[in-house]
Amino acid sequence: MDFCNFSVLDYTWHVIINPNALEGKCMKHWAKVATRLDAERVRYEMHPTAARGDAIVIAKQLCDAGSHHLLVVGGDGSINEVVDGIMRSNADIHDVCLAVIPLGRGNDWARTHQYPTRLDDCVEVFLKGKFMRHDVGHVQTLRGGVSVADRFFINIAGFGFDAEVIYDTQQSKPHFLGLSVYIVSLFRCLFGYKSVPVKIETPGFSFQDKTFLAVAANCQYNGGGMRQAPDAQPDDGLLDVVIIPHLSYLRLFWLMLSVFSGKHIKKSKGLIKTCRAKSVDIICDTLCRGEVEGEMLESGNYHVTVQPAVFWMLTNQ
Repeated sequence: MDFCNFSVLDYTWHVIINPNALEGKCMKHWAKVATRLDAERVRYEMHPTAARGDAIVIAKQLCDAGSHHLLVVGGDGSINEVVDGIMRSNADIHDVCLAVIPLGRGNDWARTHQYPTRLDDCVEVFLKGKFMRHDVGHVQTLRGGVSVADRFFINIAGFGFDAEVIYDTQQSKPHFLGLSVYIVSLFRCLFGYKSVPVKIETPGFSFQDKTFLAVAANCQYNGGGMRQAPDAQPDDGLLDVVIIPHLSYLRLFWLMLSVFSGKHIKKSKGLIKTCRAKSVDIICDTLCRGEVEGEMLESGNYHVTVQPAVFWMLTNQ
């Protein structure tokens, strides 16, 4: 692992914050963070977002202007947007330092990096300034062999059931708050989603069958704490591919009970397929939805790649 310690006091940090995170409570929590940063004489400038996609634009503009020290305050979706913006900038992205104060519903990226659950302790992680070179994934949606859309990601790209849950969550009326929305959609889809026939290929692996879900992972967690790819490392230059084929509802439910601990792969006794690769192709005979960090992808076939050791990211590993 390529680690480096930075003195956060030496730089001006550009805070990209999603005021709508945590059902609008993000700014209340940020006030506590700001008080601590002010006490430590950390220099920062605020860049609040107002709508979906704003963080992409803000991050790109900051990097293009030579501002390479960014602090994201929000959830996995906000982190994804900032990463996407950095990767689309014209800056030398190897100079970029991206820090995170996780304030979202799932905070799945932060789990792999062993962030504490208390906000005050997360601020301490930032003040310590331990950064690592982080891999970045990239998904292209292909139709007729032509790329029609693309998205960068830092955590996990999910296809099939994973994306169906995100889609259902976004379509649902908000009868519940927070992570409860996702949990309700998860169980609704678990007993209603039908596996779809797909072909999954890497340079050294091929799988073709009805598939419940597939993930290409930089990190280990998604879905609010599900350890879908328990062996994934964010700096090994490889994607961990995990495939759950079509199974009976009873067996799926049985495996889902152990996915939060990451023991589902071993528990499946070979039913769940895994491999590591620098690229993955997912070829769909019928509609197979895709998502990255809770952001829906354009549907089609998918070509997933990883770029190793792209920029510095704050870690607590």
